Amino acid sequence: MSDQLSPPNLEEADALLSELFQEVQEWEGTLAGGTKLGIGADAIDSLRQSKVSFGNPRDRLIQLTEETFKNSGTELNDIYKQQIREQFDFYSMTHTVDLRPERAARFWRLTCELDFSPKGSSEPIIQSLFPTQQWRSVMSFGVGMEVGLNGNLDWNVGVDSSELDQLVELLPGQLKANVGNKDNFNVFLAVPAYRYELGHPEILTNGEGNSNCYWCIQDNQLQKIGTVKLAIVFKVPKVTESITVRGIAWAEPDLNWLTGDIRDVFGDLSDRLKQLLRQKNNVASRFARGVDGQEWTLTLPKAS
Repeated sequence: MSDQLSPPNLEEADALLSELFQEVQEWEGTLAGGTKLGIGADAIDSLRQSKVSFGNPRDRLIQLTEETFKNSGTELNDIYKQQIREQFDFYSMTHTVDLRPERAARFWRLTCELDFSPKGSSEPIIQSLFPTQQWRSVMSFGVGMEVGLNGNLDWNVGVDSSELDQLVELLPGQLKANVGNKDNFNVFLAVPAYRYELGHPEILTNGEGNSNCYWCIQDNQLQKIGTVKLAIVFKVPKVTESITVRGIAWAEPDLNWLTGDIRDVFGDLSDRLKQLLRQKNNVASRFARGVDGQEWTLTLPKAS
């Protein structure tokens, strides 16, 4: 995994949430007579029941060949043609992360890390990732889109013609040429039916040219994100028949929301919990929900 991020210890996060739940439930029960969960305990319980899970990366694992692009009405860049003929097999993969918030639970940051193996001479090389920060304005627009690869292995986005003019006006100049009418979409369709319902997300990515990568998506309404589609183009030496992908993903709760719901009993909590919660989202990863260490061995499809 990347050294630039510090994944949380999810077992410790479970234990910390249980401790907080017990203390809040005890104090709220005293106030309300103990007949049902109070507002704070219910908020913590909804957070404890929230889930993060992976989809199956085999679902859309596709080999990219010269014919793949010709059949899509585009010509592959000469550099990549040469690499495909002599050195590498290229693949497109869509990996999904599902955030399922329970009841009122609110989150503000979702992170996913993927590590590709084997290492050494057969090490996969990540070519490109989607989404990245440059596409945040498209994601903020909230339109349905289709994501494809052009002949330079750059990302193109197709939208309905009725939304195209309004969207293009919002885009930075360097992206305008990469957005078009999806009815005239002459690219390899990597991710169909792509849509986010976010406000103004911040997206941090890293990994191109390496064998591990990550996405960090931040938004004040992150609980609306649902299923996140993460697209990866990677290449492997031609002798490679299979790879292993290991993943971790976690969602960090909005501690401003959480501390607001437990404000009536906040002063009664243990000093350790009070000191921790006063740091708000700086320590949100200590309460994260996630999935750790999931691993897939993928047999790479080969064109006939």
